[in-house]
This record gives sequence, structure tokens and C-alpha cells, in this order.
Amino acid sequence: MLGRHGAWGVSVHTTWLAAVAFAVWGLVWEGPPAVATLTARDLLAAGFLAVAVTAVAFVLWYSTVGRLGAGRAGLLTGIAPVAAAGTGVLLGGAAPSPAVWLGIAVVAAGLAAGLRAG
Repeated sequence: MLGRHGAWGVSVHTTWLAAVAFAVWGLVWEGPPAVATLTARDLLAAGFLAVAVTAVAFVLWYSTVGRLGAGRAGLLTGIAPVAAAGTGVLLGGAAPSPAVWLGIAVVAAGLAAGLRAG
């Protein structure tokens, strides 16, 4: 699919299909009156999450898969918890525990070994 539609095409279609699915699920679960309680701010927040977070992340991911291949790109999923720990600290959260630092070291070693092997 990625070869046929490209990173942008797959990302756009994945995002709008998910938005429709969640809208239907929301109507079934919460009922139509719940839609009336949404404010412009709620809709803007949902739009930001759909476009800036989801679609951009998909474009970056599928572009990486296209360039590195699935095997090597898959190794990069280990970066997410490391980025979360770092972002938490940058946003004023507590410093990671020694166990988290150990996990970060394991992830870094795994990435170094995996990316070097390919």
C-alpha cells in the first residue's frame, strides 16, 4: 500500500478513516445529543490532534519505512519511551528513576546493534 499511495496518501486515508470510525463510535456510545455539547475549542483540539499529531506522525513514520525499510524502521519504535521520558523532564516532570535510565541504555544499545547490523 505504501508503494502505491506513498506516505502522504496512506497517512491521509488512515487519518480520515479513523476520524469517521471514531465519530460513528462516539454517536453510538454517547448518543447524538453529546455532539451538541462540543464547543469550537473541543473541535479545534480534535482537529489539532488529528492533523498535527496523528497525520504528521503517520507521514514521518511511513516516510521512514519507505527510506529504511520496515525492519530497520521498526527498530526506531524503541525511541518513543525514551522521548517520553525526556519530554516529561523538559516539561517539569520528575527525573526518571534509575530503572528508566537502565531501560534507556538498553534501548540505545539495541538500536545501535540493530541499525549497525542492517
